[in-house]
Amino acid sequence: MTEANSANSGDSDKSVIFTADDFGASAEVNAGILQAYRQGVLRGTSLMVAAPARDEAIAAARECPGLDVGLHLVVCQGRSVLPAARLGALVDGSGRFVEKPVEGGMRYFFDRSLRASLADECRAQIELHLELVGYLNHIDGHLNFHVHPVICDILLDLASEYRVPCIRLPREPVFTTLKLARDNAARKLVEALIFRTLSRRTRRKMNQRGIKSTDWLFGLHQSGNLTEHYVLDVIARLPAGVTEIYGHPAASIGRGRPPEAAEREVEILTSPLLPLALEHAGARLTNFAELARIGR
Repeated sequence: MTEANSANSGDSDKSVIFTADDFGASAEVNAGILQAYRQGVLRGTSLMVAAPARDEAIAAARECPGLDVGLHLVVCQGRSVLPAARLGALVDGSGRFVEKPVEGGMRYFFDRSLRASLADECRAQIELHLELVGYLNHIDGHLNFHVHPVICDILLDLASEYRVPCIRLPREPVFTTLKLARDNAARKLVEALIFRTLSRRTRRKMNQRGIKSTDWLFGLHQSGNLTEHYVLDVIARLPAGVTEIYGHPAASIGRGRPPEAAEREVEILTSPLLPLALEHAGARLTNFAELARIGR
């Protein structure tokens, strides 16, 4: 096991947390996540606290006690919690962050004048999540920006302050994924190099603070291209420890259709083959609330 503060050190059990990002982004996303929880294997999600369908998501989550709701930290392609006037050049006049990830990553790294505003916004998102949801067991980031060096340092200080026990490490075993899905190999290898480097740094700092992550993760390199066959193959090859498998499901609610890939993810997460595959692999479902309790 290679990840920060392994949840199952010395334990050969296999556990899986199926999670979905972007809770609150839209009614369609909310519908897909709730269907995947109620009818399938989904056990975790992460909330965008400034997204337009946030209140609907929170109300629905209160009726789903087994769905662990973490924070989906947004600093790119989304809206801020704090007013634009308080954040200066970090956002535009309407409170929106930069749309292009590469541009945002470069700005956040080289423009030191943005760091105080980034820290204020990250704190505001954590505090609003706690106010709305009442607990916070895990944090991840939109486009995995939470492992950006500048944001990572801010976030880990805040996670320690607010006693957030778990943070996602987007470090996927890329060669396993390439064995199962050979499409876009060059892109996956570049992506793996970037996120492996960022995750290694993040993991070291998490270890220093006693913050946990899952042992393994899948979904990064197949984002937007998950198939049932791929997920079943991942389950068949699960190593010992806790594995997170994440995606971005959404379902039609009768007013236009979400992307086909998002609808397909709902079908995957509600497939009757997944529980059978988990049973055959000797793996059980869990969530971040349980992971947070281990070792306390």
